[in-house]
Amino acid sequence: MFKIMTKADKVLILFILISSITGIFAIPRLLTNANSAKQVVVNVAGEEIARFALINTPESEFKEVPFRVNEKEYKARFEMKNGKVMLHRLPEDIVPLSIHRDMGWISESYQMIVALPVKMHVTVESDTSPEDGAPDIIIY
Repeated sequence: MFKIMTKADKVLILFILISSITGIFAIPRLLTNANSAKQVVVNVAGEEIARFALINTPESEFKEVPFRVNEKEYKARFEMKNGKVMLHRLPEDIVPLSIHRDMGWISESYQMIVALPVKMHVTVESDTSPEDGAPDIIIY
């Protein structure tokens, strides 16, 4: 009878599996700089409405950011603690579901909080930038 998988095939599959799992956890850590100061950036409908420093303290600190939707003024309330930020529940009349609240805390540049009905997204940016203004990653 023919062998479907040899010992070398099993070793290769195990190597690929271990490499894949390691990459899932290692790549985000390699792409971030833990020592740099970070800023929270709030955008509504593609326009930056606020930028403030991400505070790394054990006590919660709050920041309110005003924004307009349909000619009406609202406030987004952010909580910062231990170098992480969270967006509190926005009013139900503009955001019926609390998905943005359920996204929880973010602290890295590859994480994002999104409130789609008002086209709001919140990101964390590092104060350091690549040398010569060159991109650090290009995705096609």
